[in-house]
Amino acid sequence: MIRLIYSSALNPAYSVQELHGLLAGYRARNQRMGINSLLLLMNKDFLQMLEGEEAAVDELYDFIQHDQHHLQLTLLSRETVDEPCFPDQPLMFVDTEELARKLGHPVHLSNIALHGELDHAERAKRFVQEFINGKWHHHLPNGQNPQVVHRH
Repeated sequence: MIRLIYSSALNPAYSVQELHGLLAGYRARNQRMGINSLLLLMNKDFLQMLEGEEAAVDELYDFIQHDQHHLQLTLLSRETVDEPCFPDQPLMFVDTEELARKLGHPVHLSNIALHGELDHAERAKRFVQEFINGKWHHHLPNGQNPQVVHRH
């Protein structure tokens, strides 16, 4: 089993509402492929964690690389793992801005991994926390520049 994490920007030709309309189809596809996934959206930027058999994850990532909804796709991590962080979650979607409004405070890691799902996956936990804190973004509010534009 592998865990692949990438960041990307939502193509400005598409709205967040259009994305919401696609989630059910994406979830069904991931389930058919045996993939577990966490998709975070913040400031029209994505961080996604894909987990599953190597061939299935690679096939899905290849599809995402050619998906017109994504721009500036950046592979952050690809590693072999023993167990998934989010078993039986073909697509757990979190719009962090919407969640923050509901909570009445900024989103914390504990608001996403409610049951300690990332406790055994330090590398994945770090990427999720960094994304929440503003790293790996391509869009920032108020015309601010992204913290990271090019990654090696």
